[in-house]
Amino acid sequence: MTNTLAYGTNVIEFYKHSDEELKTLIKQREVQYFRNCMSPAYPDLGVNVALVSEVPLTQALNELAGWFIQGYTVVTSLCRPLYLSVQLKKPATIVDADLLVLAEEARAEYTASRYTRNAEETRRQMEFTITSRAKAAAAAAAKAEAEHRASEEEFALADLLRAYSPKKTSMAK
Repeated sequence: MTNTLAYGTNVIEFYKHSDEELKTLIKQREVQYFRNCMSPAYPDLGVNVALVSEVPLTQALNELAGWFIQGYTVVTSLCRPLYLSVQLKKPATIVDADLLVLAEEARAEYTASRYTRNAEETRRQMEFTITSRAKAAAAAAAKAEAEHRASEEEFALADLLRAYSPKKTSMAK
């Protein structure tokens, strides 16, 4: 079975598109973006970038100057004898571009999530229909069995009455 996001063939659209849900999801992704700090260990988009350099301070500062030229600003920094650790904030142009990417990702995630919810609801409704039909069929079969048993009991009683009823003797001699 192919899993295309098409409604009307295998999946019913119980949950219609909601702009409010989509806006809420986008807002959640934006909040996460502004709290997140990107690094090689955490590659998710974030407004801040963790820069750790284990080269001599002169080279680390030159590398840091390259980031400044791109528009990044320092949020926090820590310098120890063996490494330089700086948290940089992205420039507004990059932040705006990242927010557009986040909005597109959120739309795709919302569409997939809504399709999944609709597929699950379709399966649930199908199970409900199947169960209802099975109960109706079982009730009909039980009713037919009861009617058949009642007619068989009537036949058996009539047969026993014929077999064991006192015989009328003829009076004519």
